[in-house]
Amino acid sequence: MNAEPDKPADAGQAAGPRIRQIPLWAPAVLMALIVLGIWTPNLVRPPPPAWTVYSNPKGDIRRVVLADKSLLRLNGASAVRIVYEDRDRRADMGQAEAAFAIMPSARRPFLIDSGDRQVRMSEGELNILRQTAPTGARTVLTVRRGQATIYAKDGGGAAVVAGPGQEVTWIDGMGGPVSRAVNAANAFAWESHRLAYDHAPLSEVVADLNRYVVRPIRIGEPKLGVLPYTGVLALEGEDEMLRKLAAALPIEARRSAAQIVLQTPQPKVLKKKRTNLLVQSLLKLNRPSPLPRPKPLTPPQIHPLPQPPPRLLPKPAPTPQPKAAP
Repeated sequence: MNAEPDKPADAGQAAGPRIRQIPLWAPAVLMALIVLGIWTPNLVRPPPPAWTVYSNPKGDIRRVVLADKSLLRLNGASAVRIVYEDRDRRADMGQAEAAFAIMPSARRPFLIDSGDRQVRMSEGELNILRQTAPTGARTVLTVRRGQATIYAKDGGGAAVVAGPGQEVTWIDGMGGPVSRAVNAANAFAWESHRLAYDHAPLSEVVADLNRYVVRPIRIGEPKLGVLPYTGVLALEGEDEMLRKLAAALPIEARRSAAQIVLQTPQPKVLKKKRTNLLVQSLLKLNRPSPLPRPKPLTPPQIHPLPQPPPRLLPKPAPTPQPKAAP
């Protein structure tokens, strides 16, 4: 009996359970869904409010009413950024001097960033100066009304509270703020085109003047920068302000086309006039000969008038004498 040959297995018959293959595009779709789920809240959330930059050229004073009716006054050569958010009102000081009159709002405090510190104020009036000094980036804050709290941005150190008539000064990275009592009106004097000082170093006065003058003013000797100045400078012209400074301090201004340098007054040396010999000889040649000196006038001599000769009277005739009787 012949054995039948082996028949090939049916091609359609599976030898075991079939594994379904995942399409190549499925991971890409899954990754897109994950990214979409992560970023959907950000896409729905409105973008953060943009900062508004307020700037002012040298020599001008600008007045700006802000969105919350607060008042911003900018000194010359200044720039400040302002933004309004849901939880606060915020300002960022560049190289500037600005006075803020802040409208009250307990829910949205006004925050001012200046260097490595932040000022918090709910209402009131303050003047803040941010400038680069020889010792570093310096901020001077003066409160005229209300109360301001100054604290470090990194949360280190104790906060400083300043009230009316107080000035707070700090230098970035140079320790805590220093507070003192001052006449707050002096800090706001620039709004009326005046600069008022009470024992302020000359370096600070020069930094303020450079906001108004065309030619920059520079201190030629470091020892002059610490000279204290007390007085009021009206913004009435470069020459007049320098004249008032020189009248109060031992300085003089040396002017050039590019700048003005303040230096120690030089002693005045009396120089003798020296004439060139050639010029002197030429002058002698061209000099006219002197006129003869006139003779002095002598008083006229007065001669007496000739007197007429005396008139001789005739001699009287002799009187006859009587003859004697014989």
